[in-house]
Amino acid sequence: MERIALASAADRAEEILAEPLAAAGYSLLLCEVTGGSQRPVLRVYIEKPDGSNVDIGDCVAANDAITDLLDTVELFPGNYTLEVSSPGLARPLKRVEHYAAAIGKLIKFRTWEPIEGRRNWKVTLLGVEHDLLVVDWDGREVRVPIPAVEIANLVDVPPPKGKKKGGSRRTKKKKGKKRK
Repeated sequence: MERIALASAADRAEEILAEPLAAAGYSLLLCEVTGGSQRPVLRVYIEKPDGSNVDIGDCVAANDAITDLLDTVELFPGNYTLEVSSPGLARPLKRVEHYAAAIGKLIKFRTWEPIEGRRNWKVTLLGVEHDLLVVDWDGREVRVPIPAVEIANLVDVPPPKGKKKGGSRRTKKKKGKKRK
């Protein structure tokens, strides 16, 4: 029951905060509530509409834009903590459009109940069909219902070690005697 109440608080926060964040120049990616009902944390993920990086100044400005409004709305019965954040490299995935933007990428997610005998997944997202994720699990195509996903994120894949990211190839010249 507690996680349903926290999820509905996150959904309500999304409804309330989208417009003031847009007026401040940001788009709302999603809201999530963590920490349980005793010490809830409302985490608000923002993006810039032009796709540029969100920095600490943006988080402060977005926080200032929504704090007064949140003080007038009772999302939780007591105190809570507000965190405004960029999505970061491990971008959270919640809605169909989030998953659609991640097709072809490595994602990890946890389901509410086991599917195919497991709850924790780290797979390549092949596609989205209505409310189903189509993933590559060890060479097998598996469909997972989006409502069955508790939490999901992109996986940051660093470039392979030893590979240059560009530039020119140079050869060193040996100092010393010249050959004739």
